[in-house]
Amino acid sequence: MPDNNNESSEFSGLLPLLRFNLRETSGDCACGCAAFTENDLLALLEKHGGNVNAASYEGLLIKARCDSVTLPDGLALPDGRSYWLHLARLYRPVVSRNIPRAEEVE
Repeated sequence: MPDNNNESSEFSGLLPLLRFNLRETSGDCACGCAAFTENDLLALLEKHGGNVNAASYEGLLIKARCDSVTLPDGLALPDGRSYWLHLARLYRPVVSRNIPRAEEVE
């Protein structure tokens, strides 16, 4: 868990790039959910060992959880789930493994 002194964190230099990837440069996110705090961003970076792409992927998945809003008068504001999931695909890790040959399968 990062300490409250953000300047001393080894990942502080990566914060601007993570903020850009998460579209956090203009404050609150487009779907109305609160922006990540400095400690939230540092925690994501620390969790992923400073891997900005992995931290970006998880952060964008978190943003995709934002729900749409329906007001009492029936007016509905759609969520930005598809937008955040589309961005998350840019940072999704590539997982591939070899398919065994037919003669190797028992």
